[in-house]
Amino acid sequence: MQRTADQQQILVYGHRGARGIFPENTMAGFQYLYDIGITAVELDVQNAANRLTVLSHDPHVTLTKGADPQLVRKTTSDQLLYLKVGGLRPGSTDLSLFADQAQLVDEHVPTFETFCKWAADHVPMLINAEIKSHAINPDLYDPPEVIISDVVDQLERYRLTDRCVISSFDWRVLSACALRSPDISRGYLTLEQPHGTEMEPNVVDGSQWLDGASREDNGGTLPQMIAALGGKFWCPYFKDLTEHDLAIAQSLGVLVNVWTVNETADIDRMIDMGVDGIISDYPARVLNILKRRNQI
Repeated sequence: MQRTADQQQILVYGHRGARGIFPENTMAGFQYLYDIGITAVELDVQNAANRLTVLSHDPHVTLTKGADPQLVRKTTSDQLLYLKVGGLRPGSTDLSLFADQAQLVDEHVPTFETFCKWAADHVPMLINAEIKSHAINPDLYDPPEVIISDVVDQLERYRLTDRCVISSFDWRVLSACALRSPDISRGYLTLEQPHGTEMEPNVVDGSQWLDGASREDNGGTLPQMIAALGGKFWCPYFKDLTEHDLAIAQSLGVLVNVWTVNETADIDRMIDMGVDGIISDYPARVLNILKRRNQI
């Protein structure tokens, strides 16, 4: 899935659809992207019970008010059918971060197949399917080879493999993808420093997240390591990215998609650096900045 001459220089991806505007990982958010001319989407994929592949970010869901959270992987299709995801919880951190997000009371967790059916009819939407997996706590999600098999089955069924990149922080997933379907583009997600987030950095030599890969064994840089693994995309947190490593990646033919870039100053800085793709909760904002700068 390479950029072509008729695409904008920097590709804009809607993060989880368009999390700043619509409920995340919902069909309403995906349709919004298409309607405003965004041609790439990032979404989260994992398995519920009985290997039902769904679009959901967190490993746990709360089915009813006051109930204990339970793993998505142990949640049945009947339970998910009644789980509404169209409104942020009052008092939640997400509501404070995305106060303008629409409240759509009838939105439910989509299956990956539902999304694939939609995407097949919405050309030229490019898909960045982030596979949720945890290298340290593997019981949170289905094993990498299982979820990869289920995701690729749907991509093949709907003839979407040539416009999809499979990405993950857990590089075991990407190794499984390389074995199951080596022609599908792989995106290596990286976080080098916490930067005030609650996320665990995965770029530590010897870390289980890297599935045995090492910078020391591959030229000393992340881009060289990813290129050696056959990665087509490097997906760093934008605050980690340096001009030096960006230049190395692009010289090796590795496209660099940064996440999650929301503020105008940060968007401008990523454009100035010359990244290949910007993943944002506010994709229209990125698109408008690119237009204002005559870079579309």
